[in-house]
Amino acid sequence: MGFLSAFQKRPLTDCAQSVEKFSALLTKYLQIAPKGSSLRERSITLIARSPGMAAARALVLHAAEIQRQQLAVQVIFARLAPVDLLVDLSAALNLVDPRHTASGRIRFIKNAALLDAHEQLVLGASLCWTGDMLRRLEENRNRLDILEENARGPVRLAELSFNAIWAVAKPVPARAFTGHPMLQAYASVSPAFAAAGLAATEQAPAAAFTSRIGFTRH
Repeated sequence: MGFLSAFQKRPLTDCAQSVEKFSALLTKYLQIAPKGSSLRERSITLIARSPGMAAARALVLHAAEIQRQQLAVQVIFARLAPVDLLVDLSAALNLVDPRHTASGRIRFIKNAALLDAHEQLVLGASLCWTGDMLRRLEENRNRLDILEENARGPVRLAELSFNAIWAVAKPVPARAFTGHPMLQAYASVSPAFAAAGLAATEQAPAAAFTSRIGFTRH
C-alpha cells in the first residue's frame, strides 16, 4: 500500500518529529526482522542528501538493536557534512574500517547526474520510503513523502536503484579516517571535501542519466 503522509505539503519545523517518524518505522521493522531468513529481509539501505537527514539520525538511535540482530546496512550520501553526524553514524554501526575504506558501507555521490535521484529508505523486502530529490535545496524541497508497505514491486525498483547508484558512488576517502578519535580526522578535512558530492554541483544542470540508472524512481 502506498500513501502520502499528512505533513507532505508543510515544512518540517520540528526535526525531532521527523526523526520520530523514521524511528517508528525502524521499531516496526526490527520487530519482524528476526523472522526473515534471506539477506533481502535482513537488510537496510538508505539514500540521503546528508547525514543530518532524519532517517540517518534514526538509524543511530536504533544502532544497538541493528547490531544485535546483525542486520546489513548500506548508506549513500549526496554530501558528507555535517561531519560530526557522519562520524556518529559510521561509529554506531561500524560502517567504515579506516584501514579498508573501499570495502566500507558508506559511499558518496560525485556524479551530478545522480543528484536527480530521490532520497529513499528500504527496510527489508516489504517497506520502502521515498523522499525528495537529492539536488533540491532545503528551502525549495517539495516535502515528497511516500511510504509503501507490503509492496514488493516498488521495493524491488528501489533495490535496483540503490544497487546502480552504489556501483558508481565513491567510498569515503581513507584520509577522512586518519587518526583518533575519528572526529578529529573529519575536523581537519577541508570544507570542499566535507561537502563532497554536492557543494560544486548545487547549481549545475543535471546530465542525462545513463541507461544503467534509468530506473531510478522520481
